Amino acid sequence: MKIGFFTDTYTPQINGVVHSIRLFKEALEQRGHEVYVFAPDPDHHEDGEVTVRFPSIPFMFQKEMRLALPLSMEALRVLDEVDFDIVHSHDPFSIGLFGLNVARRHRVPYVHTYHTLYPEYVHYIWETRLTRKLAEVLSREFCDACDSIIAPSSKVEGYLYDWGVRRRIEVISTGVDIDRYANPDPARVVALKERLAIPANDKVLMFMGRLGREKNVELLLHALWHSRLPSVRLLVCGDGPYRGELEALSRELGIESQVTFAGYMQGPDSVAAYHLADAFAFASTTETQGLVIAEAMAAGLPIVAVRDPATCDFVTHERNGLITPHRAESIASAFDQLLADDAKLRQYSQNASEAVEAFSIARQAERLENHYMATIAAYTPRRKIPSLSALRGVLKMPGKRREDSAAYSPHLEKRS
Repeated sequence: MKIGFFTDTYTPQINGVVHSIRLFKEALEQRGHEVYVFAPDPDHHEDGEVTVRFPSIPFMFQKEMRLALPLSMEALRVLDEVDFDIVHSHDPFSIGLFGLNVARRHRVPYVHTYHTLYPEYVHYIWETRLTRKLAEVLSREFCDACDSIIAPSSKVEGYLYDWGVRRRIEVISTGVDIDRYANPDPARVVALKERLAIPANDKVLMFMGRLGREKNVELLLHALWHSRLPSVRLLVCGDGPYRGELEALSRELGIESQVTFAGYMQGPDSVAAYHLADAFAFASTTETQGLVIAEAMAAGLPIVAVRDPATCDFVTHERNGLITPHRAESIASAFDQLLADDAKLRQYSQNASEAVEAFSIARQAERLENHYMATIAAYTPRRKIPSLSALRGVLKMPGKRREDSAAYSPHLEKRS
């Protein structure tokens, strides 16, 4: 198949959506498909692959993100030369909408992966009940304009049905390259530990991800303050707009000597970083999937995480990790219980390595390929892009309740 990925988020950004796109692109190409990526053109980039770039400017509310102008001579040239079998968008913004127009004009199916729970991110612009509701309604209207939807977790599937989405939805998680994370370069692990000055006797808890407010890293810092174990360190791998406040909080709590802010880790260093740790800590409840949790499991790390449906897709309590209430004291108790018991650490590590096999990128790419084929087989051309006139009633239109939507998804009944 010839597949077009249309995304407003791509390299050189570092986040879960970019990682998902690159993993699936590589896996689909290994299965014999041609994958073209249409993405914003940042100020500086070095594409190591064939990528069609659109002119773009920084997004005023988040400078690391780009706002693309949906005009590109390069894109028009590629679209004139390539007959796509399917268009797959990863964002509902300018390039995603450009892709929707391409699909309609070329009469091919339009698949969308709903990567981000946008109502949970309106605080970057203006957080009110109205803006959250608007994000829900826009999400519903956009999804219903698609031919099929991919949800990266059962959590996302449930939200979409709650908001009233009526299109076919299939849960397909982003896979993980298990061999990559299970087999680090030992010399690089040693060198990274020396560079980060991590004491040999410290028990290391690790967080990997973007440092935004929604990641809830401050809860991990408060939990570390409550921990009763000596020589426990939190390794924070990532960067973002909230880093300064987190560093200030660690000083305020008097735990700055126990916290290492390592910045973004890329390539082999990101793999090595997981192998510096004894366990992985995660407190976000806004995730659409636990991609970093899957990577940590592939590296053999037990997980300590707050209860959330996306996390529970990966972690079974008291088997490959500990699931806690959303309280610093509870997380601290889990830290202490796990790190003080070497036998439990070893058993949970083995269980994590076994459980992550179900989420290998090879398996997930095969499922995505099957989704494409089913969508193509069921496709009926639609000439016009549906209007968003329904937004006039945004304050009047409640989303479908989950119990009213169970008929659309076999996953919902067991989540209720």
